[in-house]
Amino acid sequence: MFRRIVATFTLILAASSASAQPGPQLLTVFPPGAKAGGTVDVTFSGVGFDGDEKLLFSAKGFTAEPAGKATVDPKAPKGQPAAVVKFKVTAPKDANGTFDVRVVSKSGLSNPRAFVVTGMIDVNETEPNNDVPQAQKIELETTVNGVISAPTDVDFVSFKAKAGQNVVVYCLTSSIDSRMQADLMVSGPDGKPLASNRGYRGGDAVLEFKAPTDGDYVVRVSQFAYTTGGPDHFYRLTATAAPWAPAVFPPVAAAKAAPVSSWSVAPTAAMIDLHEPTSPGGHPLLAGANPLVLDNAKNNTAADAQAVQVPCDVAGRVMKKNARHWYSFAAKKGDVWTLEVFAERIGSPVDAYFLLTDDKGKVITEQDDEPDSLSPNQFYTKSDDPGRYRFVVPADGTYKVMVSTREAGVRFGVRDQFVLRVAKEKPDFRVAVMPMVQYLPDAGTLARGSSAVFAVFVFRFDGFDGAIELTADKLPPGVTCPKQFIGPGQTRGALVLTADKDAEDLDGFVKVTATAGELKHAVRPFTVTWPAVGVQQNQIPNTPMITRMDRGDGLAFAVRGDSPFTLTPTETAFAAKAGGKIDVTLKVTRKETFKDGIAVISAAPNFGPKPANNQPAAPVGTAAAGSAEIKVSVDIPANLPPGTHTLVLRGQSAAPVPKGGNNAILRPVPTYAAVPITVVVEGGPPKKK
Repeated sequence: MFRRIVATFTLILAASSASAQPGPQLLTVFPPGAKAGGTVDVTFSGVGFDGDEKLLFSAKGFTAEPAGKATVDPKAPKGQPAAVVKFKVTAPKDANGTFDVRVVSKSGLSNPRAFVVTGMIDVNETEPNNDVPQAQKIELETTVNGVISAPTDVDFVSFKAKAGQNVVVYCLTSSIDSRMQADLMVSGPDGKPLASNRGYRGGDAVLEFKAPTDGDYVVRVSQFAYTTGGPDHFYRLTATAAPWAPAVFPPVAAAKAAPVSSWSVAPTAAMIDLHEPTSPGGHPLLAGANPLVLDNAKNNTAADAQAVQVPCDVAGRVMKKNARHWYSFAAKKGDVWTLEVFAERIGSPVDAYFLLTDDKGKVITEQDDEPDSLSPNQFYTKSDDPGRYRFVVPADGTYKVMVSTREAGVRFGVRDQFVLRVAKEKPDFRVAVMPMVQYLPDAGTLARGSSAVFAVFVFRFDGFDGAIELTADKLPPGVTCPKQFIGPGQTRGALVLTADKDAEDLDGFVKVTATAGELKHAVRPFTVTWPAVGVQQNQIPNTPMITRMDRGDGLAFAVRGDSPFTLTPTETAFAAKAGGKIDVTLKVTRKETFKDGIAVISAAPNFGPKPANNQPAAPVGTAAAGSAEIKVSVDIPANLPPGTHTLVLRGQSAAPVPKGGNNAILRPVPTYAAVPITVVVEGGPPKKK
């Protein structure tokens, strides 16, 4: 039924200390930014701060000095941070943009939070500021860091402006990891409203006005509809006379581009290549892949279709009510083209769609919202952009594409941009990776003699279905990344980093690369931003999680603590047929103080039992308390394509999850995974005897 391949080496598979807490969880950072070159007192709040805290920034040049030990309040209000630690943070003099900061403590590494650096004056809100007479007075070119501490909290800020002066006020919230949905309004010296805004991009708000007279202008900041509030509703409010560009046109730049790091990239944009904005609140640019064509603004009907030569990237804007943008191109029978429209994924507020017709007007396809194809909750990739369409040309001739938006009858303007890409089919892929826990902010912490596991998501397009190898270069001493594969056609997998038992404490970033033949791409790290609401420990939420791309030079990780046990597989490579199974024997080496039972769970989504009813998957095997061996049997799915795959088994203590801090805030179960085991699938289910 299957044959085993004896490995020439033995790798250690381990779980982190079952008696230790998981790594810290960082919930709020206040203030969430500073002036370039300035020093500011910053408070970090969360759970699991357990000593020797330090900070890890996504860029070099930051310095941080502890301002006392971490404190814990076990009586913190339900759902609020229980641990607090303070640092004096100095930002680099030449910094400008949004960075990530993490807390590192004895138990490991926290999830990231955004920290913004600009050249403007940077101050914190001063209470009381809840009414117009109490408005906090600032100058233009100032940023105010504030918090909407309760649903009905309202903050007021005032500044002087001169008649005819153009003023921009913007409030960053969701783009800096806040839960706030900002609602802005500005009033003139006469008390009458001049401008208001909400929902500019996510929870951020931006308004612009020309001052009618000299005098004091008052900005009102609140949570939209007064529905929520708390320490997680922080904001950065900036008032400036500097020019504001609501959009950059065309939203396409040179072909070579790295994934953005200063913009808050959601999983919807994880597969595309972008140029990052140059400042907070800036605009990403799509990396061009073909000759750029600008819309001629004279193509509102099929009869007036703008002729383009393919391949091309066409940049357009919905500038008039009910605008339609028609393009025509010549194609030959049998040619294969891909058609794709980018809008939401490059920061445009529109819900784009497109039609493809023949020259006589017969509709070949209508493409609207792209379905979620990878994960319904942890890595939610559903987009308002149309799905990528594969067009096999049925006959020589001219074909037409119409691009518009579902809101064209009510919204249009310079921000309502899109890019239509018509390109030759080119099989390719992109890979995203994030901590394994589906419902909580987490990070990669490796205990010595142990490993950390990450969930892997693969975007495959234009028919690419090959196996992908994951590797990491320039790892620090004591940290390894064993060879691992995402099998042919698979969109999910796992990645493991391992720390030797003698590895030193360290923290930093590692570049992970995904390779398939001549195709090679950097793996893009992501993290869940906020804990799930209304779920119990180990439940899988039924609603999509807010997730965004990490900033930094690769995947963040830390080595902290020791593992209480190791699991050593007697064989690390197997061969089996689809529909068969493999039997794995794991030797248990325990510290004298660790006597608990051990559950072994498959961390690779293509192997083992599947989760049911939003509960975690069942173990593939267990070891009784004090045992020295575990035998597990893992089924090979009958539909698993032939090729090289990686099975990851993680060991978890069967002891109760330790409690601590504020129990209303969920923490990851203290379990870290195993080294990978190679499985070569030979294809076809076994014949029945």
